[in-house]
Amino acid sequence: MKYIAIDRDILAVITLTLIAVALAFVLPPHWLLGRILALPLVLVLPGYALTIALFSRRPFGVSQSIVFSLALSIVIVILSGLLLNLTPWGLQAGSWAVFLGGITLAACTVAFVRRRGQNQSTSGWLRPGNIGLNFRQGLLLGLAALIVCGAIAVSIIGAQRQPYPGFTQLWILPVGGANAKNAVSLGVNNMESTTMDYRLTVNVDGKVVKEWASIDLNPNKQWDVTFMLPQSGHSGAVKVEADLYRADAPTTIYRHVVLWLGT
Repeated sequence: MKYIAIDRDILAVITLTLIAVALAFVLPPHWLLGRILALPLVLVLPGYALTIALFSRRPFGVSQSIVFSLALSIVIVILSGLLLNLTPWGLQAGSWAVFLGGITLAACTVAFVRRRGQNQSTSGWLRPGNIGLNFRQGLLLGLAALIVCGAIAVSIIGAQRQPYPGFTQLWILPVGGANAKNAVSLGVNNMESTTMDYRLTVNVDGKVVKEWASIDLNPNKQWDVTFMLPQSGHSGAVKVEADLYRADAPTTIYRHVVLWLGT
């Protein structure tokens, strides 16, 4: 029975890729350990697989392999993000894992095919002759690894401490058609990070005709109402304005919308 030998570096990349893809679907997407375990699939594995696929006949040293792996991985991630953003799956952990994993496994297949028939059975990082580093190379490699780890740590901590960019939506729409002059639909949507207390007023031609003194909304909750306007004493367009105030700033307009009826 004939066995096909696979170089150790290709086998290691394939194994790590399959593990990383599996973890992307098993671990919670917001778990910090899951993000750390997924870093090789983002920063190293795609670039290294593409490096050995493109330069299968030219063995690199450790420092050269690291530079090529990081650079190509970053390029692959950027291009993958642009492509995934155009797909129905979007930029999700699962789609990222499948896409980057597919690229890595495809490059490993190409590298394996190109290496077949060559005399050397191993190449790349795991080739024994390429393991040695002098003091300067080791120092530069350590500094590079320290910078990469520091950048990753700063980005993760900064993302976790980033304040939630909350906002509030206010809208006013006509009811009964574009020419209706007696009814409007009002709505407030609280997308802030905390419970909000609002005050809402409706003005018709500069005169307050309705006020809601307190609208208490929890985060991600919506309030809406249909309001009958008083009969206007003149013909033509009617200007309806809605002003929204926050309880912590009762004299400052927080949101303002305008609707022209009868135009």
